[in-house]
Amino acid sequence: MLVLVSPGGSAATINVVPGDTYSKIESALPGDQVVIAPGTYSFRIYLNRQATPTNPIIIRALDPADPPVWDFGTNLVENAPGSYTAPDRGRGGWQFSGAKNYSLSGIVFRNCRNGSMNCAGIRYYNGTTNLYVKDCVFTQNDNGITGGTQESAATVENCEFGTNGNVLASAATHNLYIYGGIFNMRYCYVHDSVQAENFHIRARNAALEYNWFARAKSYEGDLMTDDDFSGTGPFAQAITVRGNVFVQAAAPDNHSQVFVLYNDTGLTNLTMSARVLYNTFVGNGGTAAFVHLSNADGTQMTAEESDNIISGTTRPYLIEDTAAGAITGLNNWLQTNATAGTLTGSVRSPTPGFRNAGLQDYTLAPGSACIGAANFSVYGLPGNEYYLNEETNRMWRIRTAARDIGAFESTSTNAPVGPYDPIPRPSLSVRTAGGTVTLGWPLFASDFQLQQSTTALPFNWVTSGFPLSTNAAQVTATPAVVGNAQLFRLRK
Repeated sequence: MLVLVSPGGSAATINVVPGDTYSKIESALPGDQVVIAPGTYSFRIYLNRQATPTNPIIIRALDPADPPVWDFGTNLVENAPGSYTAPDRGRGGWQFSGAKNYSLSGIVFRNCRNGSMNCAGIRYYNGTTNLYVKDCVFTQNDNGITGGTQESAATVENCEFGTNGNVLASAATHNLYIYGGIFNMRYCYVHDSVQAENFHIRARNAALEYNWFARAKSYEGDLMTDDDFSGTGPFAQAITVRGNVFVQAAAPDNHSQVFVLYNDTGLTNLTMSARVLYNTFVGNGGTAAFVHLSNADGTQMTAEESDNIISGTTRPYLIEDTAAGAITGLNNWLQTNATAGTLTGSVRSPTPGFRNAGLQDYTLAPGSACIGAANFSVYGLPGNEYYLNEETNRMWRIRTAARDIGAFESTSTNAPVGPYDPIPRPSLSVRTAGGTVTLGWPLFASDFQLQQSTTALPFNWVTSGFPLSTNAAQVTATPAVVGNAQLFRLRK
């Protein structure tokens, strides 16, 4: 008799209700789902399992419409119950240490504070990778989320960060404070930081896409020196800021800048770069620099600033040391009294033509000078856009094209996609003309891979080697005409 023994047990569903302890959540193994019932919880969580991309650990709300709330009230987090007893136990209501492939959704984090005033709703560190956080709300914490080490990677989508920060803290506190690694954030509503910035990023590589940033206490955000760089370098940090809405506070503490690159540790042999594309900035009528290269120390910095609406300020950018820094850019909308400098193809008119700025509707009205005025030859065109405003928030929709300047396309009519809606599947079109075959798919699927097979049933899918090109509405490929039939598909 041949007996086959499975090397692992079956995945489990772990149900958590008020009255349970941290041990039920912390016991989850790869493949398990932790389902948390509505209610208020006030114990710490420490997670360090190493799951896999195909067998992640999923932690989710039982009912996203009635989410569980982690609220420590007036109790300092280090004094709350929890399994982790090290001196830094108060750095996060939930801490992910060396964890891999966790997915977390539908949780509210409130009143996560410690004696050092540097606690967060979530802290991830020690090489935590593939951490995915969705549909969570962070409010009234010292920091909303903190973390990231050199090899860490986290993605945050459809979340709200509001009124985080601690005015009593000697070190700055923020809605988001990312120390290093790789960080991506999309479709989030980030607003009204209490002490400093809405986002403070030190990641080696970061992307902030299709978010709504509003009314930071100091200025909206920055890219500063990665905490984990050591040695002599060379070192490099890069950030993409694409398709976001920025609404400046009426009287921010720092009214000279909106988004800044700054080597605050004075690290030598460092270069910093930013790509700032298709954003809509609504300034308060002052002279804040939308992009600021703060490189008076001679740090090498570059930025591309293209297809943005830069309203409510006369200063689209500022470079402190032009010998060590440069900004290029195409087809930004600037108000008539703004200084374009090295930006070319600028579009100017009395107003950008918002549909109803008084109601936070920064989509473009018919007749706006921004319609059809973008330069879509730039790399990395937006395929999505934030939906809709500060009241209807944390969603996105497919952007019809990238012909218009700013975060919104005037012709977009697609339905919004929320955190639990199915992700739209792109269609692959085939066009023939004069013996040439052209395949096309929409911009929102520009990160999909084109694959081909010469056989069917069984398919023999391999990555297509055809060169790709991009226009204002789609990605295209032109396969060589061959004698045998070809089948094509897109794969995420």
